[in-house]
Formats: sequence, C-alpha cells, structure tokens
Amino acid sequence: MGKNKKKLHRKHKIAFPDLEQILGFLTARAIMTPRDKFFYCQPYQKTSDAKTLLENNRFSGAPLEEEPIRRYVKLQKLQECAEHIRYCVEAATEISENQKIPEYTTIERLITVFVERDCPELLFVTDDKSIVGLVTAADLDKIAVKVYFFILISALESLLLDIIGKNYGNYKCLLENRRKVEKRYKKHKGELVGLDEYNYLMTPEILEIVWKSEIKTTMNVRTEEELEELNDFRNLIAHGNYIITKDEDIQRPKKMDARIRRYIKALERH
Repeated sequence: MGKNKKKLHRKHKIAFPDLEQILGFLTARAIMTPRDKFFYCQPYQKTSDAKTLLENNRFSGAPLEEEPIRRYVKLQKLQECAEHIRYCVEAATEISENQKIPEYTTIERLITVFVERDCPELLFVTDDKSIVGLVTAADLDKIAVKVYFFILISALESLLLDIIGKNYGNYKCLLENRRKVEKRYKKHKGELVGLDEYNYLMTPEILEIVWKSEIKTTMNVRTEEELEELNDFRNLIAHGNYIITKDEDIQRPKKMDARIRRYIKALERH
C-alpha cells in the first residue's frame, strides 16, 4: 500500500426504507415447523399418553392427524381432562381463523400477532391452499428472530456512532472507563482499517454517551433504565441466549421492537 493512501471514513447513515426491505425477507417460513415435521396426536390416542408426550417434549399443543388438518390438542386441556376424557379426538379444539397466518407474515408482524392474540398455543402457517407449518412462542427464540433484532440494533448503533463522531469529539469526558477505549484504539491503531477512534466504542459505552449527552433528548429517552434494558436485550441477542423463558416474556420482543424503531426514526429525523 502507498504511504499516502488516505484512510476512508466509515459512513453510518442508514436509510430506514432500505432497512425495512431487508427485514421484510424474514418471515414466518424462516421459523415455522414445516408440516412434514409436525408432531401429531392421533385421534384415538389415549389422552393420558398424549399428555405425557406433550409434557416430555415441552409442547403446548399438537395438531390432530387428519386430512385436512382442522383440529389440535391443547396440553392444558389434556392436563385438565385426561382422567375423564379417554381419546384425543374428544379433547380436540377447532383451529380458528384467528390462529392462521400467511406464510409471508413478517417477523415484525408475527411478534405483534403473539401479543395481540394473547399468546395462542399454536399459530398455523398457511399458503393459498392449506396449512404448511406451525409456529409457537418458543419459535421466537430461533435464529431468524435474533438476526432480525441484530440488524435493528446494528442500525441503531451505526446511527449513534455517526452522531457521536460528528458532534462529540470530546466524548471521552462522558465515559467513566475511557482508558478502556483508548487501549482498544491503540491496539489496532497500526491497522489501515479506515476507522476513527470513536468507532472502537462498544454498546455499553455508546449508551453511556447517549445518557450523558443531548442525544437522549433527540431519542426521547426518558430513563436510564430504558438504555440498560436495551443493552441487556442486545446481549441476549448477540450471545444467542433465550428471549423468552416464561409466559410474560412474550411481551418483551414487541416492546423492544417498538422501542428500537422509535429510536432509529428519531435519529433519522435529527
């Protein structure tokens, strides 16, 4: 490389419509269990046996094997009726239109559906003709959902780095552990990577600067806990940990999706 080669400044500006187009490729098909891999309950299978199988596999329900698929068996109902209802066909529940979603339903919409429909046991994915897959709340912990959130969070961080670089050249005075940033920068300083020093900020440091600067006003951040919750959620996503571990966690993806989008839109208007 020539000695006079100029370093290129990394540009962080993200066009939200482009981001939406990318996220639109992540749909229910990416996380559903395909029909050929369904765990079925047989119509004349004993309810006690079906209950044990569902409990052992941690399934909240399973479709009844019939053509076309019209009914499913709820674990909760089996737990309540296994002693006085003998067969699964007698305990089966009709699949409602409310439980059906098109296969092209986006991850964003799917997250909303689970919250709006009070966390149904199963959502059945349909094409133009029939049921082709099923989705449960547990599927929100699959890779496609984490990719969805990782893209959103990365877009937010990129916008924040751009603002920090342009408006807060003295950002170190806003950090408690600024020496860590300096050490990271010095470690890579000799590389021709085309980065300014602020690009070595990590998520907790970026959010610390947000809270201690006017950026929080631009983003309409109300409390420091908002940013701490965002950082914790980002760590769950980045390290592949579970988003949903108990029933009330179904609200978390919806809340974080809305919050991150609100932040991005506010920064784009800045």
